[in-house]
Amino acid sequence: MSCDSRMIFPALLRAHHNAVHALMSARGLGDVGSPRLLAILRQCREQGEDPSQRELADLLHVSPATIAVSLKSLERNGYVQRRVDPADSRRNLISPTPRALEALDASLAVFRAVDEAMLAGFSEDEAGLLARLLLRCLENLYQIGGGEDGCCPPPPFQPRKKEGP
Repeated sequence: MSCDSRMIFPALLRAHHNAVHALMSARGLGDVGSPRLLAILRQCREQGEDPSQRELADLLHVSPATIAVSLKSLERNGYVQRRVDPADSRRNLISPTPRALEALDASLAVFRAVDEAMLAGFSEDEAGLLARLLLRCLENLYQIGGGEDGCCPPPPFQPRKKEGP
């Protein structure tokens, strides 16, 4: 296959996305939509606090409107629940359902399977070298504005400070 070297990254990203989507659908996970969002929700839950819709948008570096659309779909499919923040009735807190946590584990297995297929035939040293080179590429892109605040994946969730004693 002949390919202009400048087109390798877009082709690789598209092929990876398509492979993940196909395997997610084949495993009955086509309605998950955003495993990354579910991963953030699980991380927040493990830290003992559910984030607000705005906090999710900030963590994922997307607009609140984008999060609203994703959450509506996830809620409709039984992956998340919203509840009013007892400390501020204007805020909704988002929590993953048990179904979401199961789907996240299955989704992570899909990502591992796709990555294993993508790296088939690579030695352990070659796969490690590729990972290091891609991380350098990522860091270089952050230097020219490729990532908001120079970070991706998003930073860890910081629980809100509790007021009072």
